[in-house]
Amino acid sequence: MAGGHWFVLQSIAWGRMFVTFARHDSLAMALIETFDGRHPCRLCVQIQEGRQQEAQKSEKLPWDKPEKMPELFCEARRVALPPASTSLAVAPPVRLDFFYHFVESPPKPPPRAGVAVL
Repeated sequence: MAGGHWFVLQSIAWGRMFVTFARHDSLAMALIETFDGRHPCRLCVQIQEGRQQEAQKSEKLPWDKPEKMPELFCEARRVALPPASTSLAVAPPVRLDFFYHFVESPPKPPPRAGVAVL
């Protein structure tokens, strides 16, 4: 997820902090206290710990960085395919006999608009 989940959680934490600080101070002061880093909430602390744990795990994985990519991919080799047929193959004609029983012929004589039938 490339850290997107941490951004979403941090945004939620900042929103909650701003609302909490705005109840006691002005909006400007609440905004300053929210983003100054000196007044973290419990969620901010948990997010920071989670980011650090994730960073420690990613340092242990050798394939997390492109320069340490494991040799999982085989060397691409050319595959020889048989040549395509040059003769013109004639396909059998398509018969639609099984659809004929669905088709109804038009009524005879054709109906005429505006003529009332009694």
